[in-house]
Amino acid sequence: MVSIVSAVSELESRRRALELELAKVNSKLKAVRQALDASARSDGDGSGRASASAPSSTTGVAKRAGRKKARKLRQWFASGEAIGLMKRIVRAPMTASDIVKALAHAKGYDKGLPSEQLKRFQGTAYMAVSNAIKAGNATRMKDGRVRIR
Repeated sequence: MVSIVSAVSELESRRRALELELAKVNSKLKAVRQALDASARSDGDGSGRASASAPSSTTGVAKRAGRKKARKLRQWFASGEAIGLMKRIVRAPMTASDIVKALAHAKGYDKGLPSEQLKRFQGTAYMAVSNAIKAGNATRMKDGRVRIR
């Protein structure tokens, strides 16, 4: 019985020590978050003061820390441009991958685009081919090639 009591009291003391350590780490994190918020606000309006309407960083809502910059969204094709390009480029039935390569060449994205952006363009171009098939502007043949109408 004595060993159980001593074990429980030891665990309680360790729990209190961990709670204190966790409280210290939390206070340091809050200070860092406030400093980051202040620097973000000073970048935005030129003053280091926090605005009255800005939410407090001490609220229970945790911000997503993984993303530092928002990804720049890019419109690869104007409305109706993809099907127009496909009609000009694709004279004979081609595979979807050949159509995507031809679209990249026609738009000039085959040479000067970073690989990550090129992959995004290729995904968009594949979707454009798929949407052209769904809309009836193109047909997929039995051998997998696509014919543009």
